Amino acid sequence: MPRKKKAYQDELPDLFKEPGEFSVSEPEEEEEVDELKPQTVSELTYKLKRLINENFCEVFVVGEISNFVKQSSGHYYFSLKDEETQIGAAMFRNANRKLRFLPENGMLVIVRGKVDIYPPSGRYQIICEDMEPCGLGSKQIQFEQLKKKLEEEGLTSEERKRPLPVFPKTIGFVTSASGSVLRDVKNVLFRRFPCRLVFAPALVQGEDAPASIIAAIENCNLYNEQHPETPIDVLIIGRGGGSMEDLWCFNDEGVARAIAASKIPTVSAVGHETDWTIADMVADLRAPTPSAAAELVVQTMEDWKFTVGDLIERLNDSVNEFIDDRSDDVLACLKHYALREPVHIVETLMQKVDDLTVRFIDKPNQMIETLQQKVADLDNHFRKDTGILLERHENRLSRSRGILDALGPLSVLKRGYAYLESPSGQVLTTAKALKESKTFKVTLQDGSVQAETID
Repeated sequence: MPRKKKAYQDELPDLFKEPGEFSVSEPEEEEEVDELKPQTVSELTYKLKRLINENFCEVFVVGEISNFVKQSSGHYYFSLKDEETQIGAAMFRNANRKLRFLPENGMLVIVRGKVDIYPPSGRYQIICEDMEPCGLGSKQIQFEQLKKKLEEEGLTSEERKRPLPVFPKTIGFVTSASGSVLRDVKNVLFRRFPCRLVFAPALVQGEDAPASIIAAIENCNLYNEQHPETPIDVLIIGRGGGSMEDLWCFNDEGVARAIAASKIPTVSAVGHETDWTIADMVADLRAPTPSAAAELVVQTMEDWKFTVGDLIERLNDSVNEFIDDRSDDVLACLKHYALREPVHIVETLMQKVDDLTVRFIDKPNQMIETLQQKVADLDNHFRKDTGILLERHENRLSRSRGILDALGPLSVLKRGYAYLESPSGQVLTTAKALKESKTFKVTLQDGSVQAETID
């Protein structure tokens, strides 16, 4: 006859010692097994569990994620499926926090883990230790997920992007102190237009780069607060070319949010023309290279001369067109004076031209002065109304304070009243209570005294 089964143990297998998991007791092994004797469900389950643990301690499985759930505990629960079947899977937070992407339903992945049986339900599952996407790499998936997240928040929309200043006097540049990028940008800037350059050194490669770039951007904004007389007008952020891994720090969410939060208009200039990063999408302007960013930020003196000449030519064309449109008026004047006073006609026309010129120049200034006056009037009304409202509330507060003072206990004591307390702090309100207490405390306006009753 086989020996009797020993009592169940309370100790859990290592696999189920995760926070939040069920506590399940497991029977000890027996020395002899009677295969003909009926077994409990737990006995059979744990036999299968040990058998599976011993033979499937490490497996690699490819499948599509479905029924993905992220619990508040941080654990992931999902299924891996192919065209014919599926298997449950779990990835505890100690393992999934190492992932650089968030698993999603429909994603094809390869997982490394061990096969196990979950005793409460008797189903087998894969306990995942690692996961990698199939097809797109984890970095590409991380890039796409962050891009989608920032798009949904509106941080990449064109509507929120600001124009660059036309005449920047001071340009800030966040990049590495080493390398030729800083020298190239300085040469381009100083050759094209006289300006100042404020250099904010930062790491632009490696694990510590995102924090360094964020600090540099924040320091440039702090510089503007401390130097309002010579602020940075535009900020270039970037580095030279490199591999995707070299440029990956510019795909960091913290860097993207620092660029979006910057009060200084920003230009992202990362890598080569074909390289696109999250920083490029969030910045106010994207430049293909750092040198190209310098060219976009400032125009050359020749460009400005050409622009001014073009404006003068357009102004002359507008004046000539205006005169041509008024030719009928000129002929009418000539007929009116019947060519009797040609000098007077010419002088009148010259005066009209001068008057129209003055009106053409002064009209914008008049509009600005009118708007400024409206703003000043609104400010005066606001200050006046605010003052009246504050005065009204102060008066109401003063009246309420007077009422509270009049009704408060101190005011009653000032009128000659007092109150009595027993040694335990109970207020005495009757003669009987006073006799029973024998000793008591009398509280007056300026303090209290001890007293006792005399029979």
